[in-house]
Amino acid sequence: MGIESRIQTNSFIPPSLESSQSKELIPLLRDITFQEIFHHFEEHWNTSKVRVRIAQDGEIIRIPKEWHGSLKYGKPNTGDAVVLFGPLFTKSIEGTRLTPGSFIEGLRSLNFICEDGQGNILSEQDAVSVISSQDSCKIVSNDEEIPIMRAIKNDTEGKIIIEIRNGSMSPVMQELTKLGNDPNMNPEKKARYRQAVSDCLGGFSAKGATAIRKRLELYEYARLTRFDDCLASGVTILGDQEVDERIGVPHEKILEEIRVAISSTQGIALAIKHALDRKTPLLIRVGALSYGLGSKEIGANYLINTQPEMAALGTFTVGDMGDKLATGREPRVNPHIRVYGTGKNETRIYLGGGLSMLDLWENKIREKNKVPDPIVCVLQASRINPPPTEDGVIPDWGVLLKGKKLPILH
Repeated sequence: MGIESRIQTNSFIPPSLESSQSKELIPLLRDITFQEIFHHFEEHWNTSKVRVRIAQDGEIIRIPKEWHGSLKYGKPNTGDAVVLFGPLFTKSIEGTRLTPGSFIEGLRSLNFICEDGQGNILSEQDAVSVISSQDSCKIVSNDEEIPIMRAIKNDTEGKIIIEIRNGSMSPVMQELTKLGNDPNMNPEKKARYRQAVSDCLGGFSAKGATAIRKRLELYEYARLTRFDDCLASGVTILGDQEVDERIGVPHEKILEEIRVAISSTQGIALAIKHALDRKTPLLIRVGALSYGLGSKEIGANYLINTQPEMAALGTFTVGDMGDKLATGREPRVNPHIRVYGTGKNETRIYLGGGLSMLDLWENKIREKNKVPDPIVCVLQASRINPPPTEDGVIPDWGVLLKGKKLPILH
């Protein structure tokens, strides 16, 4: 969908930087920890600062013309639900770096156990090494892949599993960084970019969760998968969760899954915090990690390379995924629900800049001869924000969703 990697103002164009400039940008990001993210989340997550508006029957929600996100495909952008988070994201994780070491340390502090794809326990040092390495997922067969790491929390506080498929310096990530920073994308490069996203996700694109439910002892739980191109701040998924709460979609006896090609470590920290607060089991499947989030000087909400080897290839981890994945067919697709059978499992795919993630999912389903979830919801999501104040501060940050008023079939 692309909105997680979107820009903060209508006028910002991400620079194409030489490698020396890329390295100079890294110190502009302030280091942050899980504890700091959690503290800010608790401080700003309340009804006075997180606001949800859901359209009445027949109502269309429109965005003020001066806002970022007010136009889509050259026309006024509309939706049926909007969530505004105030300073939750802009003041907590904007312009930050959550390093591999701080990420693993944060997981350990929450009683996660890290292991390799075959179930062998990893030391903290080995876990840091593998997620930031050039390692790639081992493909055993068409149905079996071994991710480079799993992090598991299974206790009275919560049930969460994180699966990471590739190292952040793996060949597929190097390809995405090179193309993501290329300002001169032609059809051949766009095809390579789409293929790299597909390769990064691999079998994660069309994978069930039977083994996960067994390990977490969630035998009677249905799975709700939210499938997107990337998780940067998490504004889309957290927004969708909040709208579900307001319209009465239950999350009891549900294993929620976040499935993305690339995720910031900050976004994962926020997703973990929200899952623990909601007491909802969570599965996160990610192709690879990025450790930096841009500031307004670099490009707010862009995934930023913080490893020198990757920064030498370009500042942005993947660039603007919505733009680079766009097919040109986006204006012809509206939110809709597909019914493939009976049952409780559901997949949601978010449309933003491109249809490629939907195409990718469909291709993997066919390739692996899988049966889709009984319900597949195709939604539209757009990140929105008002213009900066006189001191350059963005006072609010949110997501406009379209398709949340479709009939609830489950």
